[in-house]
Amino acid sequence: MELYQTILVAAATGFCSAFGTGIAMKTDIAWIKKMLEAHEKRISKLE
Repeated sequence: MELYQTILVAAATGFCSAFGTGIAMKTDIAWIKKMLEAHEKRISKLE
């Protein structure tokens, strides 16, 4: 029973970690896209 619980906790922890990492990456990619668009607008104004 101990082994089963240990594996279950490890799997749940791994899933939560992977899910959180995926959400963070998605958010970061969206933020980077917005920043690139803002830089392109600024560069266009300077030219």
